[in-house]
Amino acid sequence: MGELQLYSMDIVGTAGSSSPPAYDYLLLAGGSDTRAYEILRKAKGSALLLKNTVLFDFEERKSDPEEKVRIAYKAYENYDCNVHSIECSIKDPSACLKSLEKNDLPLKEGQSIAVDISCFTKPYFFAILKYLKDHKHLSTITVFYTEPIAYRLSKGFYKSYHSSEGPLSIIELPGFPGLERRAAKSLLVVLVGFDGELSSYISEEVAPEKTIVVNGFPSYTPKFKDVSMINNEKILGSSGALNSVKFARANNPFETFNLLDAIQKESGNAFLNIAPLGTKPMALGACLFALMNSSTRILYPMPEKYTNVTTERCWQSWRYVIPLK
Repeated sequence: MGELQLYSMDIVGTAGSSSPPAYDYLLLAGGSDTRAYEILRKAKGSALLLKNTVLFDFEERKSDPEEKVRIAYKAYENYDCNVHSIECSIKDPSACLKSLEKNDLPLKEGQSIAVDISCFTKPYFFAILKYLKDHKHLSTITVFYTEPIAYRLSKGFYKSYHSSEGPLSIIELPGFPGLERRAAKSLLVVLVGFDGELSSYISEEVAPEKTIVVNGFPSYTPKFKDVSMINNEKILGSSGALNSVKFARANNPFETFNLLDAIQKESGNAFLNIAPLGTKPMALGACLFALMNSSTRILYPMPEKYTNVTTERCWQSWRYVIPLK
């Protein structure tokens, strides 16, 4: 598989078309972050047309002990978006996809399907895109992502950022086990984010022969690149990773795809493990790469519990047209 030479990405609401793009179905994660329903707000403002919305209704989020968080979760009710609600658990994407199948929604080639990954956990949207490719045989799909203006910090500084709680377990994401060759050396590519404990934990568990760190640059704001490097100082100080730091734009999944393609070619016969811990668009690039390269394994530190609210306010919303074949 060669690098992606041509791709499509733009900011929602800035396209020059006289009529807004229309989508038969939007797959949307229920959430309490401000950006959870930003695409619905933009649709209400005529930036795009949504005919149906499939809401993944997460039990863990809608039953949050804080009342204001529960109220924020229900904000989708403020928009006329023809919601089809599917009850599910954050911990079990497979069961949720089975429920989606039972609902018999016409998610198929010929329909215009979109997924908003802003508030899906990474294991969830990896599973959804694989399902749409393998079982619904979609060749292309639109993916939305809304950037946050700020991250919620429990102690007011960036080293206090955590997106999860409780003990971690390193898992292979279902459907992305890779094809390990006995003679191949093990290469770990970590797309780093703010939560540096996750990157060092996964490196210690995998114990690869070589680790490559990928940081988001340019980042959403200039300081985010430096914050990410500081928070991941532990992994950068081990296994020679500091000498193997590479960069891809934080909001461009296609750059991440092309970088992974280049790393694979340079590594020869190495068994490629990817840990998508950085931004959602970078993780989207890793997902696309793994969908097109079945020998690649995706590893993820699965927490006991995800934090329900991790960001504040909304920046711009991106639209990516993703080839699945």
